[in-house]
Amino acid sequence: MSMLIWLAAALSVVGSTSVSAQTPNLRPAGSEPDFSGVYDGARSIAEPETFPFTAEGKRAHESYDPIYGDPRQADDCAPESVPAVLWAGTISNMQFVQHDDSIELRYEHGGTVRSIRLDGKPPAADEPHTPLGYSVGRWEGPVLSIETTHLAAGVIFTTRGYPISRDARITERYTRDAEKNLDMELVVYDPVNYTQPVLLGREWIWSPEEEVLPWNCVSLGPRDEEPDIDAIRQLLNDL
Repeated sequence: MSMLIWLAAALSVVGSTSVSAQTPNLRPAGSEPDFSGVYDGARSIAEPETFPFTAEGKRAHESYDPIYGDPRQADDCAPESVPAVLWAGTISNMQFVQHDDSIELRYEHGGTVRSIRLDGKPPAADEPHTPLGYSVGRWEGPVLSIETTHLAAGVIFTTRGYPISRDARITERYTRDAEKNLDMELVVYDPVNYTQPVLLGREWIWSPEEEVLPWNCVSLGPRDEEPDIDAIRQLLNDL
């Protein structure tokens, strides 16, 4: 990804103070780009050299223990969360399924499916906070922008303690290059834990020959307990 393009796009995202997720998608149906297809996310991940912690964020980061903080340490099949699913695994295929009024993002890792509304409908007053949150997307010319709120408190990466509070707002921006690869820029707005927006990025590689395979997870149990070999053998036989 060109550093100049990355920096220009990053400044435009971070400099924006509007809450775009509440704005309807006003483009005529069928006029937006078509990102449908399967992508391999195994290349070019970017993150800050230093995270701009608040005092609370620094405390949470320094006290984070992945043995207890990462749910996969107790259950290999624990469901994924946003934005952690965007960095999960060395190779994690993702599929765009595009409709007129919504987009589905299907991730091989965890068998995760996200639903992105395109009608601009705001969350209900009693909208619950969940691991995947409430996501609204809109087209900004050739760019797909997704804003996610109502997230359960957690971390950006499950193996490292960069915290996210329930007040966090996540913005993803996807642009497609001439080779159909997607550049993803992600900004974490969370004044509880960070003094300024945190910018991350990833390149998703166009892979029409690939598919999102069923997850078919088998849990080996908590890491601090001896695995039940008989139970694991039975699980494998049932697959």
